[in-house]
Amino acid sequence: MVRRSLHRFSEQDVDGMVEGVHPEIEIDYSESDAPDASVYRGHAGCRAFLRGRYEDFEERSFETVELIDVPPSSVVAVGRMRGTGRGSGVAVEAQSVTLWTLRDGKVEHIKLCRSRAEAFERLGLSEDGHGQSATPS
Repeated sequence: MVRRSLHRFSEQDVDGMVEGVHPEIEIDYSESDAPDASVYRGHAGCRAFLRGRYEDFEERSFETVELIDVPPSSVVAVGRMRGTGRGSGVAVEAQSVTLWTLRDGKVEHIKLCRSRAEAFERLGLSEDGHGQSATPS
């Protein structure tokens, strides 16, 4: 589900992305450096979050670098975004680490983390998986 959602995100398929999220989705980008850092809730919030990611860039690409399954219902996703600012023309490249939680076969929560270590700490694990098993997918 996370891989499919990230593919839809990279394709700028807002409807497809919303289709894969739980109605009570919460996207927590409150610690982001972006001007629209916030917590987005529900399908309407998900759409607003996605529009904000796309509208800021003239050109934009997103690549999933790594997905790590953390049973029973979490995934740590590492991605890379490249883009050119719409107004500024400035080239931007950034790595992102997000913690995804699933419920009823849909994405229920996405949390932007500062690092892989932070994502694992939020799950009560060390980055090497101590405390629970974490497996690359």
